[in-house]
Amino acid sequence: MVNTYLLYDETKEAAVIDCGASTAAEKAQLSDFVKNNGLTLKQLVNTHLHFDHVLGNRFVYENYGLKPKYNSGDEPMQKTMSRISPIKYDPVLAGDYLNENDEISFGNTTLKVFQTPGHSPGSLSFYSEKDGCVFTGDALFHLDIGRTDLWGGNHSELIASIREKLLTLPAETLVYPGHEEPSTIEEEKLYNPHLNIL
Repeated sequence: MVNTYLLYDETKEAAVIDCGASTAAEKAQLSDFVKNNGLTLKQLVNTHLHFDHVLGNRFVYENYGLKPKYNSGDEPMQKTMSRISPIKYDPVLAGDYLNENDEISFGNTTLKVFQTPGHSPGSLSFYSEKDGCVFTGDALFHLDIGRTDLWGGNHSELIASIREKLLTLPAETLVYPGHEEPSTIEEEKLYNPHLNIL
């Protein structure tokens, strides 16, 4: 249902972004990869709190002792999301909150936090300048943008977030979205029909 990203570097320290693992097979896939590669999970972060992006948070918390980090703007919708989710889950409250220009560190890797609201009030994106990539959650997709008809969505706010925070990144920056395949900032500037850059 969602792209879950497991990031790690030469130190073997790792971070999970948007853990959607909800089935036994998905949980095993994650834990087996961590074990087989000798990784140590140091961070659990969420781009936003729609149910598909948080289904695996309790698994990570119970097995690795990590509480999620996210923006507090999405916290009011947690109870609603857990009630309407087609897959039942027990939300895990934040271990810490993330805001604009915060940094998420593990090993020799640092992700810079951008607040990119519009899909939800607390939507975040995570940028690695060193690795030339950004994790956009449901703000920006390959030639598409996130929907804004859900709780707290705002179309004009989303467009402003994308233009001011994401499209200002270097053209070659890889875009890793919450769903579907990756893209680049250049491709989105040139061809995303929702942005009308040119």
